[in-house]
Amino acid sequence: MSGSEWKKVDFQQFVNNFGNEIVIKNTPEILYSKKDKEHEAYNSLIAFFFITGALLIYIALSYFLASIYFSLTLSVIILLIGVIVDIFLIVNIIKFNVYIRPLECWVEVYKGKSEGVFEYYCFTYYPIFTGKCHPNEATNVILKLYQEQIIKSKIDITQIEIYFKFTQEENNDVEKLGYFFQYAEGRPFRDDKINRNSWKYFPSERSGLENYIAIGNWDHQYEWKNDLEFDFDKLHEYAPWVIQKWNEINLKPLTEEYKVKINWNLRFIESIPKLKPWEGNLDSQTYENPKAHKDLEIVNEVITKIIGQDKEIEKIKDIKDEIPIIKAYFRDLGS
Repeated sequence: MSGSEWKKVDFQQFVNNFGNEIVIKNTPEILYSKKDKEHEAYNSLIAFFFITGALLIYIALSYFLASIYFSLTLSVIILLIGVIVDIFLIVNIIKFNVYIRPLECWVEVYKGKSEGVFEYYCFTYYPIFTGKCHPNEATNVILKLYQEQIIKSKIDITQIEIYFKFTQEENNDVEKLGYFFQYAEGRPFRDDKINRNSWKYFPSERSGLENYIAIGNWDHQYEWKNDLEFDFDKLHEYAPWVIQKWNEINLKPLTEEYKVKINWNLRFIESIPKLKPWEGNLDSQTYENPKAHKDLEIVNEVITKIIGQDKEIEKIKDIKDEIPIIKAYFRDLGS
């Protein structure tokens, strides 16, 4: 698509002309799962209960066998070591018990072609999440290292475009045409075979009757609340679901200066609206980003080069020895 067909509008100028109510009112409310979280340290949790149980058994045996044999020094040493190990395990459990949640929402306004008294606008909303977690534990660590060394941030930026038709008359009528976003297509939440070129258009009527836009998978692609109601397993396994609403405090205009600051060019996100309402039949229009999977391609390339193409990795222990090498590789790549 030619960038000349859509022009970014200065946000403050748009607010001066139309007010900010229309932007805030149309910000998509997000339905997200409170069970969207990083991989838990299950081994540490099991070890914690095992050691705690062993300490309790030792204390009980020491009490009942005190008349036969009891060593205060030995008991203090055993209890002290056990408590120190338990504290270390608790810290590790807390460290990995990280919930992923919406942080804020950014917005850009674009103006398209005009047709007579009509002007087309696109509000591009970017719901921001504190991060994302790849279903494969080992791949997730490598992805985090990529984000840390290359992008310098672990936040996850998602994108929802909403198209409008403004009437250039005294009454300034506004018609919401519809939504365009990466559609999760009802796939399982932890399915790592995601398709980031699954963009789909939905007419504005789709959002009626509190049919919120819901998080569809770990990569924070979207689907509709009504889709969830037909997916019993996902709806209940990832309950509770929470509605995230936006206001003047957590909705912020995205400036070009801030894009430079957060290394926008390394995120492979296309800012310019992807549809052309003036050409009609929005349902048949499509969009594909040739760099949509670039970050995962880089991660897979690192796995092939450093770990090996034939070695299956799933747990952190599978890549533990290679983590410093991978970190150095990304550091050199980003320098």
